[in-house]
Amino acid sequence: MAGDAPFDHDPAWPVVRLADVTTKIGSGATPRGGSESYLPSRETWAFVRSQNVFSRRFDSDALAFINEEQARGLRGVSLEPGDVLLNITGDGVTFGRAAMVDPSALPACVNQHVAIVRADTNRAIPGYLLAFLTHPDVKPYIASFNSGGSRRAITKGHIESFQVPLPPLAEQRAIASTLAAFDEKIESNRRLVDLIPQLIRSKVDAVLVGGDQVSVSSLALFINGGAYTKGASGTGRMVLRIAELNSGPGGSTVYNDIDVPDDKTARAGDILMSWSGSLGVYRWFRDEAIINQHIFKVIPTGYPAWIVFDRLDAVMPVFRGVARDKATTMGHIQRGHLESTSVMVPSASSIARLAHALDPLWERLLLAERENMVLAVTRDALLPELLSGRMRVQGPVA
Repeated sequence: MAGDAPFDHDPAWPVVRLADVTTKIGSGATPRGGSESYLPSRETWAFVRSQNVFSRRFDSDALAFINEEQARGLRGVSLEPGDVLLNITGDGVTFGRAAMVDPSALPACVNQHVAIVRADTNRAIPGYLLAFLTHPDVKPYIASFNSGGSRRAITKGHIESFQVPLPPLAEQRAIASTLAAFDEKIESNRRLVDLIPQLIRSKVDAVLVGGDQVSVSSLALFINGGAYTKGASGTGRMVLRIAELNSGPGGSTVYNDIDVPDDKTARAGDILMSWSGSLGVYRWFRDEAIINQHIFKVIPTGYPAWIVFDRLDAVMPVFRGVARDKATTMGHIQRGHLESTSVMVPSASSIARLAHALDPLWERLLLAERENMVLAVTRDALLPELLSGRMRVQGPVA
């Protein structure tokens, strides 16, 4: 490509090759034995793959683990604190995603699908390079270097040639610090979102002795969605399918401006359950949406929402087993399985005692999820403004 930066910026900032402001650009390899050789838990080294790299977020929960000998046998180098990781192969979703390595994952190596971008800190701040790689105009810029076929791929040489607008170090540091403050709050909320259901499960399990065995169908009303994608208008509310439950809205999301009954409408705080394909139970936290077929809206009847969600989550392995046994093209359960499958619930008195602590936690869960949506939108709107120089911040943010 020509030597133009992929986005508008302050003309006073020089444009440099990424290779000129880094000390390392490179990727690793698959250990001998491939995935069959991964260890079940951490002993020495973590092994970072593309599924660990999200947009500005490193997922430590998806790490693989390898032994010392495998780590020595990998091409490339081990990761260091401050390394920025870039997915260099993959489909349209995973390709081009970038995040900074979580220091808690170290020591670690990377596989051949992930590039290490190590800043020369005399010229570039790691967080600024992360901001550059996650700028909305940079992903299509990266894709323009694609040397692969249907599965995208870029080379080390492509990455080295990326044209980076380079503000002074103090301004880089201020930009990186501002964006990191959003990332840290989002991550703090995400930990709450992970931990609160675990706490609810622990509290519920502790009082199940003396509880009751009830049918799943008695926990709530299970209202199936409708066939709302055909002939969709392309405007209005999201039509909520299993893909949106799992990953949120994307390029294939359908929108429709039709009116649907209230019991086929998802609002923030509602419980939803997919009963076909990838079975699961979800808390909807996004804006109002239309519930498509293969998804139940779960309306609690006599039980608090947190107990309904937890008990459905507890029985989900049973339903997944039923779906696997029935699978032809796509496994599913039938409404009769809600009636024939039972689950333990605490006694009414135990639920009442737990409610004092767990009702507020359930509400806090929704607040954290909703807040993260706002934080992510705000951060993503700020990022191009900061990297263009149209918006300036003074010094590191505390």
